[in-house]
Amino acid sequence: MSSVSIGVTLMVYNASLSLAFLPSGRLSDSLGRRPMIVAGSALLALSTLFLGLVNQPSLTLAAVVGSGIGLALLVPSGNALVSDIVSGHGSGLVFALYQIATLSGAVVGSFTAGRLAESIGFSSMFFVSAGFGGITSILGYTTIPETLAARTGKFASAVTESLRSSVSGTARMLRSNSELAILTGALVVHVVSFSMINPFIPLFAEKGIGLDIAQVGMIIGIWNAGVAIAQIPSGHLTDRFGARALLLVHFVLSSFSWTIYAWSWNFESGIAAMLFFGVVAALDMPARRTLMIEFASAKAGKATVIGSLDAITGTVGIVGPVIGGLAWAHIGYAGPFELAGLINAFACLPLIVAMRRRVSSHSPSSASGT
Repeated sequence: MSSVSIGVTLMVYNASLSLAFLPSGRLSDSLGRRPMIVAGSALLALSTLFLGLVNQPSLTLAAVVGSGIGLALLVPSGNALVSDIVSGHGSGLVFALYQIATLSGAVVGSFTAGRLAESIGFSSMFFVSAGFGGITSILGYTTIPETLAARTGKFASAVTESLRSSVSGTARMLRSNSELAILTGALVVHVVSFSMINPFIPLFAEKGIGLDIAQVGMIIGIWNAGVAIAQIPSGHLTDRFGARALLLVHFVLSSFSWTIYAWSWNFESGIAAMLFFGVVAALDMPARRTLMIEFASAKAGKATVIGSLDAITGTVGIVGPVIGGLAWAHIGYAGPFELAGLINAFACLPLIVAMRRRVSSHSPSSASGT
């Protein structure tokens, strides 16, 4: 595939993933967690199998769309299931453990994929992956407990309603909760900023610092190690100081970590910058997911909130690599990181506003009406 085809494929995947988040969350809150996890795993397995069988661009794009939808069915339900099982105080630590599990799976999968491609061929690797997806779907059906009583027993009506109310329901949810709307705005700024730098992290290590391929791989490995090492402390800090405070710290330190990486001048400084980069990144998801769960209500369930916000941030975040590419071309190798750090700083403002409003609404004077 050409570079343009690869770019289009990735854009189609991200778009299908982000857009499918909207109905996925609502379906999870109406049909239950387990059906969505099983369906998502099965669709991922079938799409992966299809990718290994076809070589026409149009069919490849169809399989990529299926993969995006399959993952979108899994994510809100998986996170909501975790919250259902362990609710209340301590959820930050649980989400941290959940992130470690998913990160470990991604690292092992990436390492194994390279070895499999060398030993059994690139196409055969897709068949093995599809097999694991099928096993996951079966295990999900037989072992995952259903933590949510289904609100409707009619599958067709639930699907129709979730599709019909995806956009309008999300708009109503944000209009009715100003703090959630402010949080969404902050996350949009942050996700766009990170999307600006994400494709250029390994490229900067190669072009900006001048590292070879093996050293670039070590840099990325240190990043992942930093994320893994800091997950459990991040969960504890979320539970102790609150999700809002930790998310604000994550926003502030993210701008610093991205800029520090852009100032790396050799392998050793790159390693140190990436370790800090990973530790800061670990502060994100335990706080973000814990905070999202707090906004769940009878009208908007946990998966609905997660799916809606992931859909908004993911859709808007598609423009990030384009902005980052322009910065890379016109400012220089450090351009995407420095510009993203500056833009990301503005994500702190709406979150600070939301925190101040929350403190004011819970103050004694507000409670007494004076």
